[in-house]
Amino acid sequence: MDEFQTILKARQFVRNAGVTTAPVELECLAAAANAKIKFMHDLSDDESGQTTQHKGKHIIIVNGNHREERQRFTVLHEIAHIVLELPSQHHGPKLTTGNLMRYGRRPQEEMLCDVFAAECLLPYDLFSKDVGDVDISLDAVKTLADRYKASLTATGSRYAVSAPEPCAYVLSEDGHIRYVSRSKFLNELKGWIDFNVPVPKDSVAHRLIQGTSKAEDYDELPTDVWFNGGIKNRPLLAEEAILLREWNQCLSLIWFDESMKPAHERRHEDEDDEPLLKELDGTLSWLSKSRRR
Repeated sequence: MDEFQTILKARQFVRNAGVTTAPVELECLAAAANAKIKFMHDLSDDESGQTTQHKGKHIIIVNGNHREERQRFTVLHEIAHIVLELPSQHHGPKLTTGNLMRYGRRPQEEMLCDVFAAECLLPYDLFSKDVGDVDISLDAVKTLADRYKASLTATGSRYAVSAPEPCAYVLSEDGHIRYVSRSKFLNELKGWIDFNVPVPKDSVAHRLIQGTSKAEDYDELPTDVWFNGGIKNRPLLAEEAILLREWNQCLSLIWFDESMKPAHERRHEDEDDEPLLKELDGTLSWLSKSRRR
């Protein structure tokens, strides 16, 4: 199974479950997977959850002491294992916080379950509409994360995929790029970002990682900072990044603002957007009132 197949299965699962509002109801999705959610408050902080079976039903145990957005992702990650029929690769029956939050050296099965969980947490049909209603920025991602009760990490990834402009989301960990998601418009521009390589030295992300105090920043940079060889007719890009010190991660939202296009492209688009001629009404507008009858 690959990522594309996982996405299709997740979207069909959400639609079959009848999800129509945000934030999604976990109980509804759990029932669709023949599972029941049980919160426990005596688990260690490093333990996010696990799934057991009782009388033919899946029991998803979740750490009740964790933040709500983490609990929700844990539940959906476990539902993914059930629906996709992928065996757990947590190196044991329990899903630890480290397994859930960090990307380095994670098994493919676990990453696919993360993809499935994000698709359920931020359903395509609902989320893509909300993305189209906001201007691109980290503030917009934060607002949507609050609305869907999701982490900034998951929301940023889904935001980039749904963005109605060339856009990318990059998660770096321990100074290396671990995950990249792109909008279809960036794919059309052939904007590729390598992963499992060091964060570019001139990027905002690198600046934050190397700093000691500032945790969030924005800048406009040459396109070839992130894209090898640049992108045709796109000399500049915008990058807004935030540092997640707890996990030694940095999230970057990268996009191309309309104001950064070459002047000749903007002029051409402005000409295309000129208002149409007023519909004729039988009156010659250039005649003075004294000559009209």
